[in-house]
Amino acid sequence: MVPTPDLAFLMHDDDSGRCQMHQVGVPELPIIQWAAQEFGDKTKTFIDCGAHMGAYSILLSDHFDQVHAFEAQRRTYFQLCGNIFINEKPNITPYYKAVTNLTESNQTVTLHVVSEDGGGSTIRKPHENQSILSRERVETITIDRYHFNNVGLIKLDIEGNELKALQGASHTLERNDYPPLIFEANNDAWYAAEKKELFKYLEDLDYSIIEIRPFDNMYAAIQRN
Repeated sequence: MVPTPDLAFLMHDDDSGRCQMHQVGVPELPIIQWAAQEFGDKTKTFIDCGAHMGAYSILLSDHFDQVHAFEAQRRTYFQLCGNIFINEKPNITPYYKAVTNLTESNQTVTLHVVSEDGGGSTIRKPHENQSILSRERVETITIDRYHFNNVGLIKLDIEGNELKALQGASHTLERNDYPPLIFEANNDAWYAAEKKELFKYLEDLDYSIIEIRPFDNMYAAIQRN
């Protein structure tokens, strides 16, 4: 047994992992710290869609009662589980699933892997000129399928499938009084129409959308009333 420091992450020994370790550090750490301060509630549940290696889940696990972490890429899911284990976070439950809407739920679909560390992998149809490293099969599910209660925060970073995930969480949002959301929405031309549709969907649910700076593709949605 090798003791670990207070916080540790398993990383792949590849170009992506070395870049993460030496140049980036913990992904989106300022957002995670802000979320802990603004939304942390040890009586509430945090839902992490697109959990990747577990940065949000692990760092926010001390600020929420329960964490449910969804990751669709197989190797990255194993990394997530390993990081939960070495950080001894028993309140995090991992799911090897791709989150989507009711129409596409309970299917086995193709996940397009676009990076060594799983970041950017998507069940969407690849856009033009997108480089695909490999493909694998993954099961889909809706957030509503789990009947989560007492939800205090939902994070969505699932490479353009955020709108479908929200559609598949409509009952969860309503039942939990429309909790705060942190989500990714890229500014690429191929995503422009869907981004507009995503923002309208949230605004129709009476969410206010704010940019999270200095990131150019991360947003928060908070109920107006």
